[in-house]
Amino acid sequence: MVRIEFEKELSNLHQEIIRMGAHVEQSINEAVQALTDLDSDRAEKVIANDDVIDEMERQIDRSCVEIIARQQPVARDLRDLTSTLKLITDLERIADHASDISERIIAINALPNRIVIPHDIITIADVSKQMLRGALDAYVTRNESAASEVIRMDDRVDELYSKLKKYLIHLMSVDSENVEQLVELLMICKYFERISDHAQNVAEWVLFFIKGRHMNYND
Repeated sequence: MVRIEFEKELSNLHQEIIRMGAHVEQSINEAVQALTDLDSDRAEKVIANDDVIDEMERQIDRSCVEIIARQQPVARDLRDLTSTLKLITDLERIADHASDISERIIAINALPNRIVIPHDIITIADVSKQMLRGALDAYVTRNESAASEVIRMDDRVDELYSKLKKYLIHLMSVDSENVEQLVELLMICKYFERISDHAQNVAEWVLFFIKGRHMNYND
């Protein structure tokens, strides 16, 4: 009977994480759309939604601590709860960066001039979205190969970020009138690079649950 109750609590916990993941994914999607359209209203909604996600993280954290204190889980169950606590931190950071990106969009719109958003920025945004989607799918299905694929994708984001950084810095040297906007775009690129890092972390915590130890992909 105790085991049945414990498994029910774990199931409810996983459903909470899936709901949190859906909210985070929505925030990223909305932030990317706000960037594509330079839509301040949409960006404001992303910022407002960050408080909702923060509260979801706090609730899941409390649930994990209560389960550990009450059930005193061991072995695989404890590993599940440990990975959950780490995973929700990464999800919350992703939501934070969606909010950061939205703030930068609003800042760009407040400047007098408008520049064209480089296509590679939309590309890095899309890859970051794909990594988050893949990491969440891997969590739901406990799929080792899907989690590993997300980890491999991070190299592409790093390459795109390095390329964009050099390009934007070059533009700053030849287009002094738009330096402020270019700085904002560079910050946006960095936030997407960080989102991909946190998506990679989520995938690594999925592997931790499956394999029993946390490791870098190359270990």
